[in-house]
Amino acid sequence: MRTYDVIVIGAGGAQAQAMLAAGARGADVSGWLAVDRAWRPGVEQATRQLGIQTLTTDPMADPVALRDLLASTRVVANLAGPYYRTGATVLDAAIEARTDYLDICDDADVTIPMLGRADSAAAAGVTALVGMGSSPGTTNVLIRAAVDYLGPVEHVEISWTVDVSDLTDAAIRHFWHCFNLVEADGTSYPVPSWDDLESRDVDFPGTVGRQSVVRLAHPEPITAPRFLPVKHAVNYGAITPLEAMRVAWGLAYAVDPTRAVTNSQRTDDAVRVFSAYRDTRPEGPRIGSGLQIDVHTNGNGLRFSSGAVTPMEDATGVPAAAGLLILTEGGVRETGVVTPECLSPAAFFAALRRVSLGGGGLELHRLVDGEPADRVRIRDLIARPAR
Repeated sequence: MRTYDVIVIGAGGAQAQAMLAAGARGADVSGWLAVDRAWRPGVEQATRQLGIQTLTTDPMADPVALRDLLASTRVVANLAGPYYRTGATVLDAAIEARTDYLDICDDADVTIPMLGRADSAAAAGVTALVGMGSSPGTTNVLIRAAVDYLGPVEHVEISWTVDVSDLTDAAIRHFWHCFNLVEADGTSYPVPSWDDLESRDVDFPGTVGRQSVVRLAHPEPITAPRFLPVKHAVNYGAITPLEAMRVAWGLAYAVDPTRAVTNSQRTDDAVRVFSAYRDTRPEGPRIGSGLQIDVHTNGNGLRFSSGAVTPMEDATGVPAAAGLLILTEGGVRETGVVTPECLSPAAFFAALRRVSLGGGGLELHRLVDGEPADRVRIRDLIARPAR
């Protein structure tokens, strides 16, 4: 008998808080336990007001204590990044404790070894759903929906932007890591020079508009071709405005461990520099977040797009809550390490409606010769697949 239904590690972070609030909108959370090593002022009390129990401890400090903690719950949601440090550690403890697992891992390099735990997780009867946020997460499900409709495709191109005001210290550590491109076999490359970045311009809807994005490492180019009939996938991303992107790239280049001798103190110092820039730069209009996904062969297929001022924590935390509901309610029948491509798009959007405040603004168009054509309703895409 497990004491808890869900334990959330890193529960005091912004994305975890959005996930907890969303979860409370869609489920009974009285059996949830929120764990953080150091709660920010007011956050622990806000968590308790949702009806969720709290605990102050550092579960990463002691492997035995971590395993014992996870053995007390049916599901652990690991919201403690960066995942290149925590992902495999918590997943291994979950497998040992025979506890189902979910995270919002967006680091490509650690996604590969985590997928390598599939056999050991399956042998333990564990379902581990990795990368269940916005991107990856919602993006994977949308690609799955498009491929279910279109059949096998040659190309998937994902482009996204985040507003500099949304970048927490934890988020900037992850973003820097994305400059180190990763191949499917795990080979990683140094942060390129600014002139060597592979860039493109994308027209996002809404407040975001036309933005320059660069090729970055992300899990979807690894998981989409592995789990779906997709030949090639690529990811582009950016911080807006462009000035912020340049600052982020410069600091990523300076602390890149593949290029120069570095250490955690040097990275911590660089994070403080970026935080000071973010918090003291002249205040301008909020651009928000943008997303575009092209799923096509020779320019013919489907395009998903959105652009809104939705905070990044909500864009990530709400789909994570939807995935958590699906997992806790037995909606993922596979054991092993799986990615959001395994989710039924219909089931995902049904769960998303339960936890979301509404809005969204996601658009879907047919793609003809690389250009958007007539609009398609997402509900029709999911309800009546073409093949």
